[in-house]
Amino acid sequence: MNAIQHHIFALRISIEQLKIGRNWLYILPAVFIAFLFYGIFSFFDAIESTSESAADIPLLGSYVSDGISKTVGLFFWITDAFYKFLILTLLSPVNCLLSEAIDNQVTGAKFDGGIVRILKEIWRAIGLLFFSLLLNFVLICVWYLFAWLTGFHVLDELIYFLITSFFIGFSFYDFSLERYGVGFFGTIEFGFDKMAYMLVTGFLFSLIYLIPQLGLIFAPFLITIISTVVYLKLKDKIPHNGLTHSNS
Repeated sequence: MNAIQHHIFALRISIEQLKIGRNWLYILPAVFIAFLFYGIFSFFDAIESTSESAADIPLLGSYVSDGISKTVGLFFWITDAFYKFLILTLLSPVNCLLSEAIDNQVTGAKFDGGIVRILKEIWRAIGLLFFSLLLNFVLICVWYLFAWLTGFHVLDELIYFLITSFFIGFSFYDFSLERYGVGFFGTIEFGFDKMAYMLVTGFLFSLIYLIPQLGLIFAPFLITIISTVVYLKLKDKIPHNGLTHSNS
């Protein structure tokens, strides 16, 4: 219940932060990446549409057509499974900066890490994302093996969703954890100790992400703000009157 209350509080504070015009600059890289990926998907859709024409090639047509279909199918399978993690990896640099900016605005802190600390944050964030991706894949495989051996597939979609939501939510909190000096293993401990928070954050990301066309742009941006505020609330770093530093 506390996890939900903290996220409702964070949503309110996040709306206040969105009124600060300069924060919207941090969404521009997501816009660029969204257009890039839409272009890539369109390209592969066009390639897939040629598979039927390729079937008319004498002798080798069926092999060429089958090869195109399988290659495109593999690409879409990979992107469907790991797309969110890939997006978060590409946006790690700007999300690091956004999280720091929100912290300064909400608490009145004076974080200005400079290029060395920012690069350190980015490197660690990318490393944690790969760790999350690996563990996410392992747990999904474990459940898949269990379901295959027992024939119990009723909860497959729910389990896959919960696993992915946990690790996506977990990844967003690392921006704040690193800034406050929490080590790698401390970050892992925080994630599992606050599992409900990770799940709610990951669920919100997935919910926003489902918005056609716009989800890819807004989900990383908004969840970086929300997860930063939730972390600050957990650590009692937000003024008790509920007002952010920028509004007080």
